[in-house]
Amino acid sequence: MSAWSLTLALALALAKILKRAQSFTHRRRDWWLRFFFIVLMGGLATNAYSATPVPSQETPSQDHSLILQITHHQHQQWLSLADIETLPLYDVELKHPEGLEGRFTGVWLNVFTAQQGIPEDTRIRLIAHDNYTIFLSHAERKERRYFMVTRFNGLPIERQQMGPLLLIVPADAEGVLEGTLPLTRWIWAIREIRYQ
Repeated sequence: MSAWSLTLALALALAKILKRAQSFTHRRRDWWLRFFFIVLMGGLATNAYSATPVPSQETPSQDHSLILQITHHQHQQWLSLADIETLPLYDVELKHPEGLEGRFTGVWLNVFTAQQGIPEDTRIRLIAHDNYTIFLSHAERKERRYFMVTRFNGLPIERQQMGPLLLIVPADAEGVLEGTLPLTRWIWAIREIRYQ
């Protein structure tokens, strides 16, 4: 049961209890109803865009199929899901603006780039399978915590489902859905990371 469903079920149960409590005066019952409505709305606001990553219980992948190319000048290196998931995994529940909604599992981009020996002050280029490209400077990676998604609801992400890798900013999920923050730094179907 999702947090939203649980909050709604609790609110409905409390409303029934209060309705049956005939011993309450109307004023006291109305006060309690207002109190529980405020609690309910606060819970829904918190849970609707609960996009805070937490340590994952997922077992790191043993899949050694090559999915991501790291390019530095003429040097190329290929990584598998198993290679990427040697880092600590995190889960975040959110709705992606392109439709996926559920549990996203992955690693922090800055931790990943450090593991790969990419200098911290380097601008990186992420390239998707359709050649869509974004650049992230050192300043941008310091300003926002980018999250590289390796799985959706516990499973590797298929190409037709925006995989094999996605880049999201969990802290911006609500703003992106509302249209108050740009989607331009979110990228999916990542196949390559380049740096100079």
